[in-house]
Amino acid sequence: MWRNRKLRLGIVLAIAVIAAFVAWRTSQSEVRKPCEPGRHEEKDAGGKVVKVTRTTCFTD
Repeated sequence: MWRNRKLRLGIVLAIAVIAAFVAWRTSQSEVRKPCEPGRHEEKDAGGKVVKVTRTTCFTD
């Protein structure tokens, strides 16, 4: 009887510790760089433009 109670208590405690760790890790805000609008060109080794990407920033 005591062994089952201790086992259940250990499992519940382990779940609580894992839940607290996950909550702590997900609550940390991610540092994002500010949006920089404009045009970005990707070039190959020969200097030829391969891809052009345009970025537009929206403010909330």
